[in-house]
Amino acid sequence: MMDQESSVVHPVFQCALSLQAGHDFLDESRLHLLREIREKKTLSAAAEALKISYKTAWSWLEAMNNAASGPLVKSIQGGAAGGTSTLTELGEKLLSQYEDLCERHRLFMESFEKGEQQEMLDITTFLRRLSLCTSARNQLHGKVERIWGDKAQAWVDVMVDDLAIITSRVTRSTISDMGLGIGSEVVALIKATCMNMGSPEEAGLSLPKGPINRLQCTLVRAVIDEDYAQATFSISNNRTLSALVPISDWTLINPRYNEKYFIWFNPNHVILARLS
Repeated sequence: MMDQESSVVHPVFQCALSLQAGHDFLDESRLHLLREIREKKTLSAAAEALKISYKTAWSWLEAMNNAASGPLVKSIQGGAAGGTSTLTELGEKLLSQYEDLCERHRLFMESFEKGEQQEMLDITTFLRRLSLCTSARNQLHGKVERIWGDKAQAWVDVMVDDLAIITSRVTRSTISDMGLGIGSEVVALIKATCMNMGSPEEAGLSLPKGPINRLQCTLVRAVIDEDYAQATFSISNNRTLSALVPISDWTLINPRYNEKYFIWFNPNHVILARLS
């Protein structure tokens, strides 16, 4: 029979690295993608080396470009079957810093000896509870510009890079619980499945009454299958939105790359996360 002591899984001294870019962070799995892009010269080959899908590689790359102070990869052309990719000067700089830190990190962790296990178990439990993954493809960082509404509910306007206002509908208690105020740094999370797409020429978009998020964007790429089109829209030189468009709607609209389209989504579908 296994005793209680031997059944305890003791944590090991192993930590992940992240690099700060602007006000945000790039975790090491994404940085591994940059390293593979530098070596393989194509996004598809880099995705294959990491054993991830081409779609996942694109989403990681978009997240990195959105988090960084500028694009990390340039000259991306073609689809899943081709194209070339090279790192920008910023991408090379971040990757070099990461590789240098990896070596320092390895030497630092090797300097540890086994210490008090109970304290380590306590901190491990705490960190596990703090760990959170989100399924929301769109993560836009910004600051609270305005809070308005009534006693029960509120609308929070978030300014993203001085180029767009994203509105979220929340309860008044949420405002208090999160400690939100003008200037608070937040992340607006919107699922790609909540995005709606239409052309500027459409005369009567069926938008719901009340506040609505409606942004004019440029279609930059799409990955299409028999059921959906996973489309990426640019809202600035360094910010994108992803939308999962049913193939029936996509065919009806017949979109073209580098053309302007409207993306709209309900404030009820915008989740706010507070940055500490």
